[in-house]
Amino acid sequence: GGGGGGGGQTWSHSWGGVTTWAQEGAEVASDKEPDEILVEAGANETDAAEAGAAGEEEMFFHRRRRTVGASAAGEGTNPIQAFNNHLDTVKFAADHGLFYEFATAESDVVWMGEIEGLGDWADKDTAFPLASASKLFTAFAAMYTMQLKPRDWYPKKYVNEFKGWEYFKDFPVHGTTKRASLTIHHLLTHTSGLPFAMRSNKEDIAKCTLFYMPGTQFGYTLGHRVIGWLLRDYWMNQPEARSANIQTVQDTFKWLYFDKMGLSKETRFSDEMDHLFGYEGQAGDASIQSTGTDLMKLAVVALRRGRLPNGQVLISEKNWNKWAVPNLLPGGKLSKDLVSWDGGSATWANLNVGGLKEKIMQQSGDYGWNYFGATYYNSKEIGWCGFFSSCLRVTYENDLAFVMMQRDVSDLKKSKPYVVEHFAAMSKWLQCKGAQAKSCAKPGTSSIFCEVEGKDDKWTNSCPNSAQRGKGWGSSHRDETVRSTDHTCYVPSCAASSRRRFFR
Repeated sequence: GGGGGGGGQTWSHSWGGVTTWAQEGAEVASDKEPDEILVEAGANETDAAEAGAAGEEEMFFHRRRRTVGASAAGEGTNPIQAFNNHLDTVKFAADHGLFYEFATAESDVVWMGEIEGLGDWADKDTAFPLASASKLFTAFAAMYTMQLKPRDWYPKKYVNEFKGWEYFKDFPVHGTTKRASLTIHHLLTHTSGLPFAMRSNKEDIAKCTLFYMPGTQFGYTLGHRVIGWLLRDYWMNQPEARSANIQTVQDTFKWLYFDKMGLSKETRFSDEMDHLFGYEGQAGDASIQSTGTDLMKLAVVALRRGRLPNGQVLISEKNWNKWAVPNLLPGGKLSKDLVSWDGGSATWANLNVGGLKEKIMQQSGDYGWNYFGATYYNSKEIGWCGFFSSCLRVTYENDLAFVMMQRDVSDLKKSKPYVVEHFAAMSKWLQCKGAQAKSCAKPGTSSIFCEVEGKDDKWTNSCPNSAQRGKGWGSSHRDETVRSTDHTCYVPSCAASSRRRFFR
């Protein structure tokens, strides 16, 4: 991204060598590519279960031009100001700060904010552990592999049909005399029945008793961890990947699509989390770390339904609409309606002391699930948040992507449910309401403008597009007001109008 000085560049994202930006007066882009169960390092499995049952320096803002108010509470009526008010509270007790950002399908940043933590600030390049939001990266890797290798990878494929996984089958099912095997679909949608675990390897999991027949119920568990190991074992034996010398899940994801998306070296499996997730290797369900910049790149591809901003198709829109938009839970039901099952009793092969694994797995709500993540409001929104309260969210109805980065285990300020409830309102408020209200952004053109007193002008770097909230006094800790009278606004992409018909 650029600064607010020369050239009039907005904040932007570089995609695998292709850098896009909106310049003052320029129209054409550059042509160059529910709570989770994870605990702080050192916690044990029982601690994790209890946590799940209960519910985790330089400032770049001085380079931007913003509107500063004497009091952040002075203008609390617009949705973004209300969001900042909600986040900036004594209940936000994390050492590091919070960073959030809204961006368009053209990768133009509409608005970003930063909330000071007890120790310091965070910005778009600060790396945070994603915890269960890691599943979004693993899910994309699985869908991209299904796109590339449809004969080998498809939703109904049984895990035991993969080389080296032949024994991963015929699981006993609690309360019955039946046995069942698992498919890619079961693992990606949390309908496998596998018990949740922290430090389990492939052999441990293969000995488990399923809590219910696969494909009949919802149980939030470690399917994405198994998916990551499957992807590693599969791609290391494919001829096109031999030069990559794949040994780990990290190697697999980097070769498969991290580099294509232009993700930084900060998006990787975290060494800090290795000992939490056992002996098989990197956990694709919980141990990835990333930055706001990189997570937004994934969010924009999700908003564009599998396509990079430069037009390169990673996953076809047809497949994206099948795999990553609709609710794929049994009968199209919400997760809250599929958790009436009873877990098995505690055994050495299935440690379920006090029903703690059930409590972890039965966290659910007014959301469905598909091969990418959770679905909300009849699939008008998709995404997920992790145990440390970092989130990715996409609204297809309003054509906008959102990420929020932090490491706040307890999330006493309830930032995650706030986003679920208010994301649509915030997105609508950021849309241009003047002359550009009925327009759309064509590929390669700027999708942001400056709205001043209800009129939309060309965007320049003097137009407010960020605000910070500090915890102290002085210029480095000040609060800034989001003004309704002048701020950056956006118009949806021209493809969005046809996409909206998907929901009608």
